[in-house]
Amino acid sequence: MNEITIVIPTHNRYQKLKALLDSIRIHRTPELDSIIAVDDSPTITDIESEFRDLSLKQISLSRRAFISKSKNIGWRAAKTDFVYFIDDDNVIDDTTIEPVYQAIRRSDRNGAVAPAVLYKSRPDLVWVYATPFLNSRLIHNLVGRNLPRNPSLEYRFLSTDALPNASLIRRSALEEIGGFDESLVVNSSMDLALRLKSKGWRVMADTGAFIYHDVEPPGEFGWWASHGASDPARVNHEIRDWFQIMRRLHGGETLFTLRTMVESSRFVLPNLLAYAVMGRERRKILGNLLVGYAQALLGLVGTNHKSMP
Repeated sequence: MNEITIVIPTHNRYQKLKALLDSIRIHRTPELDSIIAVDDSPTITDIESEFRDLSLKQISLSRRAFISKSKNIGWRAAKTDFVYFIDDDNVIDDTTIEPVYQAIRRSDRNGAVAPAVLYKSRPDLVWVYATPFLNSRLIHNLVGRNLPRNPSLEYRFLSTDALPNASLIRRSALEEIGGFDESLVVNSSMDLALRLKSKGWRVMADTGAFIYHDVEPPGEFGWWASHGASDPARVNHEIRDWFQIMRRLHGGETLFTLRTMVESSRFVLPNLLAYAVMGRERRKILGNLLVGYAQALLGLVGTNHKSMP
């Protein structure tokens, strides 16, 4: 009954990757066939021998691929009917694999199921239960974000329009839509969810299943910008991805450029402030953010854009 391959895109975070693999070793289930780690770190550390009991395959890339391309490389190398994408800065428990697998198998039209996300260091605190769009489709409703766990929101199936941190996806669904859009270099999970839905697949969050995100919980200054502070090259792509997604969703609307600039200030300004005072490579981080923002704004005034479903 080995029907699941776990795919882990990873970059320069071997301690967190090993913590994830250790948690999979502890909580593995009969459905798990193998693990594929797609590694684009500048210096590759061989980890296959340490986790040989997990049937781990480490695909080492010679140059930086970022997340979307790494995920495509991973699932195309998998042989199973289901692929569980898990970011390397998470750990799992007994609810992460088997309940999600049972949920997706309840209907042939269930294309993707994501577990709820809690903070690893504060499992009483919600990172997010689900991420459906608000009515405008300009921003997401981050259900439960940074609030104490809410029993009324747990053990439910909620519709979601993005798949953060982890998601179990049918291989046939991935094949039908061609996988992740690599032009969205870092943040392609929302685009994937919407394309799945446009083909009639259901995309849900199972809030009775959990995964634990190893990031700074809210409280300390700059906690919201921890990813960028540790990975300057990622900052440029993150902001360009966001603007590209908004352009696809809303590019033909009145005052689109102005609305998007105003909306982007909600995260650009706090990140700019955080990057200015934290991180060893603050100059590189700030440069990448500003260059990405300028490139994104130039893209907004283009006349041609690919629309989302």
